[in-house]
Amino acid sequence: MSLSNTANAVLAFSVCALSTALHAQDAVMTPEEIQSAWVGKTVIALITSGPSMGRVVELQLKADGSAELTGAAADSGAWRLSDKGYCATWKKIRAGKEGCFTVVRKGSELLVLNADGSPNTTVTAVR
Repeated sequence: MSLSNTANAVLAFSVCALSTALHAQDAVMTPEEIQSAWVGKTVIALITSGPSMGRVVELQLKADGSAELTGAAADSGAWRLSDKGYCATWKKIRAGKEGCFTVVRKGSELLVLNADGSPNTTVTAVR
């Protein structure tokens, strides 16, 4: 193997190792962590897909199982913890069908993912 090929192989390995290390830092919030960090507080998030992309919503998950959404999307409904995160059923959103979400810590960001893994929102603050 020439020096150039060796350097390219080392570079390719380094990029793969760095990529693996970055993904290893991703951590799914447990349902217990979601309950502790979010219930009774206001979660402010930026919508990351769909027609409301770039707009802000505020989510309140209440201890009694009710939920309120204000901002770019306004609705009320119910929520529950699931084995992978939480689920919400809104009166208007998704025509009242339940949607379930996983929350992933990616470095300093909190990403809320739909059940299919697609992005939903990025949490910008919890108050």
